[in-house]
Amino acid sequence: MLFAGRLLWVLMLQTGYIHPDEFFQSPEIVAGDVLDIKTFRTWEFNATSPVRSIVFPYLTSALPFHMLYVISKLPWLQELNIINTYTLLIAARLPMVLASLLVDWCVVSICRLMKREARDCVIVHGTSYVTLVYYGRTFSNTVELFLFAGLLYLVADAITHERDTMMPKQKPKSAQVSQTPKNPRNNAFLITAVITAGIFNRPTFLAFAVVPYIVWLLSGCFVRRENYVQYVVQRLFACLPGLLFTSAFFIMTDSFYYESLSVDDILTMLRHPFSKKHIENVSFVSATEALSKHLTVTPWNFIKYNLDSQNLAEHGLHPRYTHLLVNSTLLFGILSPIAVIDAVKCTFRLVARRSLEDDHLFLLCSYFVPLVLLSVFPHQEARFLVPLLIPIVVLYSGYIFGDNSSKILKTIWILFNILGSIMFGILHQGGLISGISFMQKHIFETKNEGIVQHIVFYHTYMPPRHLLAIPNREELLQTPAGGNIENKMLRAPSGENLENKMLGAPSGDDTKNKNFPVALITRVFVHDLAGSTTGSLHQYIDALIEKDGRNNLEIFVISPSSLDSEFNDHAGRHIYKLLDHFWPHLSMEDPPQWPHILCTGATDNVCSKQSIMQRLRQEMSLSIYMVEQ
Repeated sequence: MLFAGRLLWVLMLQTGYIHPDEFFQSPEIVAGDVLDIKTFRTWEFNATSPVRSIVFPYLTSALPFHMLYVISKLPWLQELNIINTYTLLIAARLPMVLASLLVDWCVVSICRLMKREARDCVIVHGTSYVTLVYYGRTFSNTVELFLFAGLLYLVADAITHERDTMMPKQKPKSAQVSQTPKNPRNNAFLITAVITAGIFNRPTFLAFAVVPYIVWLLSGCFVRRENYVQYVVQRLFACLPGLLFTSAFFIMTDSFYYESLSVDDILTMLRHPFSKKHIENVSFVSATEALSKHLTVTPWNFIKYNLDSQNLAEHGLHPRYTHLLVNSTLLFGILSPIAVIDAVKCTFRLVARRSLEDDHLFLLCSYFVPLVLLSVFPHQEARFLVPLLIPIVVLYSGYIFGDNSSKILKTIWILFNILGSIMFGILHQGGLISGISFMQKHIFETKNEGIVQHIVFYHTYMPPRHLLAIPNREELLQTPAGGNIENKMLRAPSGENLENKMLGAPSGDDTKNKNFPVALITRVFVHDLAGSTTGSLHQYIDALIEKDGRNNLEIFVISPSSLDSEFNDHAGRHIYKLLDHFWPHLSMEDPPQWPHILCTGATDNVCSKQSIMQRLRQEMSLSIYMVEQ
């Protein structure tokens, strides 16, 4: 039932927009490749030094996108708007939700292996807003959670199996040998493959894997109490096949995708066998340079990028205690302080040399060690801790829904997750998806009218370009008189650090504060002005009109309704006509104007004409304007 609710909520379309990475680290990239539509590739996927592997984005999105593309090309469906905002969102999110069934199974299995009440774990896990919201989003952090759940299960299963099958020490040696765990090498292969895949997904997976891997590596030592070194060395060697095979798969896939390696390169190497003379002329440095030239190793690029403190500063720096005191509570609610209190108690027990359950200590370390390791880095976002949901749920679900659970804790848990689901599943930047859907329909309906359309996003999160479903073809438009629309220069407002996000035009540093030519006009252009000033917005609109003329031109501005006064008060040579409001939309950067809602110091008749709910709805919406010239 809990999974059915999770699935239904995704199909009903969660409008909340948590962070741009949920789009720009997966479906935005794959959609451009598979569906041949206009997208925006972030710096993480540049061909020179990519920091993201393409494997998981393709595993989660490529097949549903390809199915959508095939359906849209069916003869009797070509005139329908098949590839639209809704279908693109569902195609990317549905596989994630279906894959979360494996996480449910892992949680139940871990609870049973560790002799914990599976029912409590299932209820707490299923009612967490992290499960309800994040499991349907295409974050690399969500994939990281899936892998961490699988790793915890594999390790729990391995150590439980080994502990149960090993015979007591007084038994004959023959009995001990016959009762060793079956297929330890295969078990090692799976564990190592999951860890390696997790590192290629996000190198921070090392922080999550360190405790499970060490516990698995040393688990046999505590059972046998002999031949420690030999046992550990054997397990390390058993890990090599999984490490080498998985690494080779990711490196080769990424190398071919980012075109650092080609079939011609491989054929060239095969034509020159490694003769003795050839080997003697190859130095270690030259061999390393050749490999680095042709092989793309995204975790290494990721580490190099994040070792530069200036790069981290561009993404925001936070106090070291943010994860422990803020983010963990933001994600896990009352479970976070319960975990801290339990960790203090367990520390005193260990200091006093009192016994502590092995499984409990394993899960406690699996929660706090990654938390501490991730706190070393100054850039700390709540979603980085999403994988820790698994150990904290298994540890403390009994406090919430156990037989002796507190009604107060249960009430706090339910209310917290209702608020979290509403906040991040619906409210946060919630109007942006609806606004993009509105524009996508308009683009599709006017696709044959031969007009130039500019869509300007102002004070919103980065708009996912693929949700607009703009065909990836460049068309030179014709004026009504039959002549070509003149290419002109578009100047960004002076003094402003604006990044032009116009599709089909140069992007990045070349478009900041300088003139640039538009080689071909694509009918639809997307501009992201982020948090620019009002004056810069109006100058930008003037520049667009001057560039393209006033004929066959449509300019739309999408902005939070809390900034409506900036458009109403603009007395320029053009006006902004409000087309529609999309509710709800909560922008933490431009929050609702509470004086307007509560009518504090109001000087107009709005308060007498509208109820407080109507004013709240108006302030918490996204507005779409059409510029009238």
